Amino acid sequence: MTAAACSAVLALGGCSAGSVSPDAAELNNMWRANLVPKATPAQMVGTFDRFCVNGSTDPGQAERDLRAAEYIPLPNSRTPGARAWVEDDEAPAVALSDTMCVVAASSRSGQTDRFRRYVAETFPQARAVDPTALGNTIEQAWEIGGDAPFLIATERTPDVDWHRYMLILYRPEGRA
Repeated sequence: MTAAACSAVLALGGCSAGSVSPDAAELNNMWRANLVPKATPAQMVGTFDRFCVNGSTDPGQAERDLRAAEYIPLPNSRTPGARAWVEDDEAPAVALSDTMCVVAASSRSGQTDRFRRYVAETFPQARAVDPTALGNTIEQAWEIGGDAPFLIATERTPDVDWHRYMLILYRPEGRA
């Protein structure tokens, strides 16, 4: 953009002296409640199925798929090797690492039953696991056997005045 064009756009509020990435600009304009929104149970399960159960195990393709679904990455992660993705609407947050995929939203009615039905329908061979051995915030857990066994669990954690609900897929051997 030429200096004259930038000056014209600046007058309308579209240019700035500093440079900011598109992701940072979108995150700056995002309503904070949308980082972990009030997604419906169906949205949570659909997102979990799409990105965790049936999502690409290739990190580059997973990123392209998330971006195509209008997700953007958060710049920092509390967990090394993990990357969180958010969307500026009611879609649940998604976090990926080499061994885990997590879908998170605010705790709402119907989530527990909806996810329990999803596991029973999608993984009829799932075996319930005692969640207490996995941590005090894990509510339900299932082991899925086969050539590359994995674990599916739900977690509910308190956060200020509300609770967060997470659907977790853990592959001890990695995403491949």
